[in-house]
Amino acid sequence: MRIALLAAFASITTVMPAAAAAPVEGAAIVRGAGRSKADGSRAWRDTVTGDILSAGLTVQASAEQPLEMTLPDGVTIELDPGAMVHWLSGTKLPSEINKWTHGYHLVLEEGELEVRMPPAPKGSHAFLVSTQAGTLTDWRGHLHVTVHGTTSAAAIYEGALVVGSNGQGFPVYDGGGIVIRKGGDPEKSHVIPAPPEWANGSGGLAVIPESSHASLSFAWAPVPVAASYRIEIAKDKTMVRVVSRATATEPHFTTAEPGPEGQYWVHVRAVGADGIVGEWSAPRPLRVVRYGLPQGAFTAADGAIVLPSTQSTVALPDADGLEVAYENVSSVPTRFNIPLYWAKVTGPLRLPEESQAKVVHLRDGALGESAAESKFVLARRQLRAEVVLSPNLPRWPGDAIDAHVILRDSSGRIDLNAEPATIEAKLDVVPLPLTWTRAGAVWSTRISPLPLSGPSVVRIAVKDGAGGEIGHGFVEISPR
Repeated sequence: MRIALLAAFASITTVMPAAAAAPVEGAAIVRGAGRSKADGSRAWRDTVTGDILSAGLTVQASAEQPLEMTLPDGVTIELDPGAMVHWLSGTKLPSEINKWTHGYHLVLEEGELEVRMPPAPKGSHAFLVSTQAGTLTDWRGHLHVTVHGTTSAAAIYEGALVVGSNGQGFPVYDGGGIVIRKGGDPEKSHVIPAPPEWANGSGGLAVIPESSHASLSFAWAPVPVAASYRIEIAKDKTMVRVVSRATATEPHFTTAEPGPEGQYWVHVRAVGADGIVGEWSAPRPLRVVRYGLPQGAFTAADGAIVLPSTQSTVALPDADGLEVAYENVSSVPTRFNIPLYWAKVTGPLRLPEESQAKVVHLRDGALGESAAESKFVLARRQLRAEVVLSPNLPRWPGDAIDAHVILRDSSGRIDLNAEPATIEAKLDVVPLPLTWTRAGAVWSTRISPLPLSGPSVVRIAVKDGAGGEIGHGFVEISPR
């Protein structure tokens, strides 16, 4: 029976092109876009979601997105971007139970397609994909076929019949990887790459300032037979609204955020050196949350949000569904495993007036405890200026006064070499015109003696770039 089926099947593949004149049966485009043309025509027309295609058409998916077709018997065909097929009418095809069944036929000219069969008892469906190298009749589950010139590679996930262009073939009942070369026997000893497993901490939540662009980073465990990986980033968990596609040779990937949407999902699949394509991984979420910096605040090199003394909150314009937990910053060297108390974000992030810093944990509430967290520090600006005046008891005229202003930051988050500061010097209430020399975080000057009519005071006040006072000093002067 098996030999008879293969022989009959070989005869089907040789006469099938003439079947294009069979009665028209429509295939619906349910997703994507591309173009199509009738047999013998050179004129292409655009094909979009909602169109109904008839047998005898050549169809090509657009270069930017896949094209998904639903055939009259419920079989779904998804063409990868750029893939080109010729759709032929329905006919009798060999089924899994050694009987004939009605099914449809696509000639895959170049690229990749995936076939998905609707759930049904064995023998209910069959779908034929033919290439220059041979044919595959899918029976159940799904099938991924890649064509490059005269070589075809297929991942058969459940059951299919494989026949090479030389007429030799075999049925596959439990899945496997197949390579067919024109004129040669089909090879069934290949491995389908496993779906990649996500690395711990991959995805999650990225928290960045407003007007900034996020980098999306993902990592997964290496797949043993993988030569490359394909990555898709979408706007939905069903991975239909794909906004970015890429290829990587290593088990990790980083890319610029593809848009301002904020919520993304990613999945990845492995491709073997023989061209056999594995199944997609489970989708992994990543959400980008932007915060508004109040005036005078900045983001430090370590990611801490540093607030001026006049501010205690950070706005989260898109906080819908987020949960927050706060952790006190302690100087105790030993870390204690203290459970976090999670609460829904109902307003801006807040740093209490009495706190110099807190660790903020954020997660997507929709994912609950399984969500990867984003953690950063919300800190109070701790810039201070030390004013050193010497000698301690100058007498005028006579003793010049050496003045030094030293910027200090106990948090270590401020670049003191670049931090702006304004220094004001007065003799009693009269401003002193001084020239200050800066060397990194230190300003220096010398105050020459002036005539005095009685005891006086030199006062130095230091202000930060926002005009807030961060330090002061004075020295009393006695006349000779």
